[in-house]
Amino acid sequence: MIYLDTSVVVALLTAEERSAKALDWFEQCRSTLISSDWLITETHNALAIKQRHHGLSQTARQAAAEQFERLVQGGVELRSLERERFRHAAELLRNPALGLRAGDALHLAVALHSRCTHLASFDARMQQAAAAVGLNTALA
Repeated sequence: MIYLDTSVVVALLTAEERSAKALDWFEQCRSTLISSDWLITETHNALAIKQRHHGLSQTARQAAAEQFERLVQGGVELRSLERERFRHAAELLRNPALGLRAGDALHLAVALHSRCTHLASFDARMQQAAAAVGLNTALA
């Protein structure tokens, strides 16, 4: 199972430097894709930031939001955020060597609880932290 990070989802939904790589990977992926309900909030936050600061039009934002809903309905298993996942994320944050932000720690806590073997992320810091806790990288 592969844990899907927001950085890959946003690259799938909007035109970015890494979009082609994300699309190629996604089209070839045959593994079960897991993420958490936090993906919903982070994705919509990223789309809002792109609209406010990076020229994403309202129409493009709406299209991306609709495409996101299809993605979630059609192939990404979203795991609920139970209190224990937040506690595990807090434990990960206590390790300064991991260098995690709160949202990334929450993603990793869910990935580990879900017994994912890989992480799909474009975030280098998150990739390093994932490797340190035993996850392989699905995207380099």
